[in-house]
Amino acid sequence: MIVFVIVCSLALIAVLERLSRRDDLRRIVVTFRADMELVEPGEVLTLRYTVHNTSRLPLMYVGLGLQLTDAVTVEEDPPPRRMSRDITGTRVEHRLYLLPGHRFYGKLRLSVKRRGEVELGKYYLETGDLLGLSPSVRSRKIGIRVICTAPPCEQEELHPLGGFLGDVSVRRFIHEDPCLLTGYREYTGREPMKQISWTQTARVGRLMVRQYDYTVDRNVMVVLNMEVTHRRIMERCLSLTRTVCEQLEERRIPYALCTNGDLTSLEEGLGRNHLFFILRGIGLAVPVGFRSFPDLVDDCLARRRMNCSYIVVTPRLNPEGEAALERLRAASDQEPFVLCGEEAGA
Repeated sequence: MIVFVIVCSLALIAVLERLSRRDDLRRIVVTFRADMELVEPGEVLTLRYTVHNTSRLPLMYVGLGLQLTDAVTVEEDPPPRRMSRDITGTRVEHRLYLLPGHRFYGKLRLSVKRRGEVELGKYYLETGDLLGLSPSVRSRKIGIRVICTAPPCEQEELHPLGGFLGDVSVRRFIHEDPCLLTGYREYTGREPMKQISWTQTARVGRLMVRQYDYTVDRNVMVVLNMEVTHRRIMERCLSLTRTVCEQLEERRIPYALCTNGDLTSLEEGLGRNHLFFILRGIGLAVPVGFRSFPDLVDDCLARRRMNCSYIVVTPRLNPEGEAALERLRAASDQEPFVLCGEEAGA
């Protein structure tokens, strides 16, 4: 009887061993999810991941390794026990035992230090059969990209801009005529409640406010010159552009963006979505100009609306660029405000 039990047990183990060798990796589903797509430099985001055993057999050993790129920093305190760093980035490992149908949930707090679109990295999955005699390994991309926008400038650096925007704000509200309705835009949280259009809100599913004639009487165009220059200077120009747009948002001044690089130009707008697309574009931008600054000025003048003010963000201009700036100055009823990407003494 004992011999029969032993033989049956060995036969069962042999069958289970054979079954466990059938595509172990296909029976494991790994998913990843990040809680943010657009981040600030150094801002902490959370990467969540799940390992799911979809088979009817237990997995005695599952090894999950996350190989994060060198642009990503793990912000866990204390750091994970099985974490190592090298020149390629950071590696975090897990060793798991999964019952049939069970899931393992993990998360990591990460940050991105430099501007740009960052692929988080790869993951390595290793499994063994029931007896651990025949391991299998696969490697795939995590499949999540995070966009890191440019850092803001110090407010003290843009102190003179306050006077310029104050003048624009005063002119905007001198001749408000609420009888002239020109359209609708998204509610930013700063408009008075009486300006909300409940009809449009119900139609589109989000808060919308009426856009009156005064919002087109005085507007701003942010002009970003991305002609080829030193990368450090262009990165500063992107930071200046980001800070200028945020200050315009704070003062509720509608603004457009016009550029000669791969940062997409935008029509006049205001609100969270408008700023989001600009910050996202800044994060994705390659600091290279596709047209000259004089061509950019011609484009701005072609798009010009009445009573438009200009904020120009640019590296140091050559004589041809200075002449183009003079043309822009002559076409505007307010002196353009110029921000130079070179720092003092550079």
